[in-house]
Amino acid sequence: MEDEEFNSRIRRHHRRLLPRKIPTGLSITGSRFEVSHPARLLRLNCLDDNAEKEELLILDGPSKYVNAKLPGNSDQPLFQAMTSGTPRYRMLRWKKKQESLPLLLLKSEDRKHSGLNQVISASNLGVLLTGGLTALLKIGALLLTRTFCDDIWPYLQVFSVCALSINPLKSLVPKVSRINIGPLQGLVGPIIGLTVARPLVSWGLPDLYRTARFWRRLLPIYCGYMKTKYSAKGKSRDKQQEMWSTRHEWGGERVHRLVLDLSGFYVKSAQILATKADFVPEPWIRRLSNHLDNAPPRPFPEVERSICRELGRCPLRSSLPVDPKGLVPLDAVFSEVETSCIAAASIAQVHGAVLKDGERVVIKVQHLGMEVVMKSDLRNIVWVAKFLEGQLPFDLSPVVREIQKTIPLEFDFQREMSFMSKIKSNLEQGGYNRIVCPKPVVDLCAKRLLVMQRLEGIPFTRILHPHAPEELKCRIPEVVDAVAYLVHAYGQMFLVDGVFHADPHAGNLLLLDDGRLGLIDFGQSKVLEDSVRKKLAIMMVALYDNKEAEIASALKGLGMKFRDASGGAVSDSTLAVMARIMFDTCYVQEATVSPMSPESILRNTPLTSFNQALWLVVRALVILRGLCYGLRMDVSACTIWRPYALKALEDLEHVSV
Repeated sequence: MEDEEFNSRIRRHHRRLLPRKIPTGLSITGSRFEVSHPARLLRLNCLDDNAEKEELLILDGPSKYVNAKLPGNSDQPLFQAMTSGTPRYRMLRWKKKQESLPLLLLKSEDRKHSGLNQVISASNLGVLLTGGLTALLKIGALLLTRTFCDDIWPYLQVFSVCALSINPLKSLVPKVSRINIGPLQGLVGPIIGLTVARPLVSWGLPDLYRTARFWRRLLPIYCGYMKTKYSAKGKSRDKQQEMWSTRHEWGGERVHRLVLDLSGFYVKSAQILATKADFVPEPWIRRLSNHLDNAPPRPFPEVERSICRELGRCPLRSSLPVDPKGLVPLDAVFSEVETSCIAAASIAQVHGAVLKDGERVVIKVQHLGMEVVMKSDLRNIVWVAKFLEGQLPFDLSPVVREIQKTIPLEFDFQREMSFMSKIKSNLEQGGYNRIVCPKPVVDLCAKRLLVMQRLEGIPFTRILHPHAPEELKCRIPEVVDAVAYLVHAYGQMFLVDGVFHADPHAGNLLLLDDGRLGLIDFGQSKVLEDSVRKKLAIMMVALYDNKEAEIASALKGLGMKFRDASGGAVSDSTLAVMARIMFDTCYVQEATVSPMSPESILRNTPLTSFNQALWLVVRALVILRGLCYGLRMDVSACTIWRPYALKALEDLEHVSV
């Protein structure tokens, strides 16, 4: 009687909470249960052969918390259970004293006590692990979808929002109750979670967010090229060329978007690739050349705050009005500052200005927060080197170590100012008066601010652009003459002075109004040790004499080691070709073949050891060769540099190597 009275009370007070549709069966903690619906109460009947029948839980509906009672125990009060995976009751939890514990249903022979001992709270490790693993698999699948099928993601987000609205509408709109999204219901939570997590992670963990964005864009590019690499096997040569042409168009656009989206260090990588016309596919060159001096600029109000802050730290600050926040107003130093930037690069951008005395200058100011961004980018480059280890015919580790060492130095503009002044002085003393380096305004320079003489000219990027107007294209012969002159100057910098500008890409070269060459951006500059300079001079003399044995010996002396893929000894002739690829600017057929190609010389003779100290030297020569190749110039640096090399050997005679 008491049981009937209890059931009647639940029917009266909780009728609206009862489920409309009852599943035919479900499993809880390894046992199988049949679900029935007598007297509008949900009843779970254990079907295990070795368990006593009618081990029941009586529940009052698919809400978050449900009332439950064990039948046959009229003295036992009603208790609350919390459902998980509702309303199908995938798991039940007993709510007691603000603690939520999983429930286990024991078999009859395991019961030692009556009442609630039929339901014992325990840690169901298997259920938790299975649920956690399932959630991770769902999130992983969605992340892969987000990475490789980016166009589908917005539709999944719309679907998840609509799915959230279905259950509340079922009680209001009868037709909606017929909608059943089935197994896709389990993806709604992860999709909403990832959507909400994105802005939270970007705000709270910007480093992790940037890393995830980088790999999300890089992996499809890598997989796309691997797919073409294996798909092209066995095809005719014309078909292979067609497949690779299509892939390069696709890859160039993807890489361009990656650089545009992330900026930072990736802009510098794009600048190197854009100048390597003899090596990088033309579609890549066409798109990446936009990053030589055309990175997305920061808003001027942000730039203005940076300039005002750095002026409060310059040597002239004692004679300038400084507010309590340490800011100096622009009109205290400049009579005019252009709000639109002249050029924007990876870590800074440049604005034109006029000093109070009427001198025209440019202001190079560092972007806020770029040091943190660059550290993240450098770490990603290390991971890329490890990821590609064994897949490229050369070791990226020494190059990456040198990049890690040199890139952070670019954030010190006072160091850049010092190199600018030193290289400018050396070129003037060497008689290179056709190359102009800007003169810094020392009293207004700070660690993140450079104020320097404005050079009136046209960047090479504008003249060499495929869609340049005719009035600029007609100046290409002047550019050719300027590049040839620049190659001479680099002989002076490398071999005689030992101090050189390591970033001579087209965006850093200006054709001045009077026909001279303007050289800007000294952030990547380096001092060569005397021993390295002497070894480099030996290499140049050997290349000029074109004696393969001497070239091979000089290459080994520079710390470059190769091995033969077939297991034999590397011939001197092969080493001579390698030396010309790395240390000359002349046209070398083998340098035009991608290292990913089976025909690449590096595939048959991989580089196993690279001298880290020579990375910026090789980088500058690679950029110079790219310029010469793009201008159809066949200029041999070793032929031009022989007098400088002989002078260096004479000056460094006392230095041991």
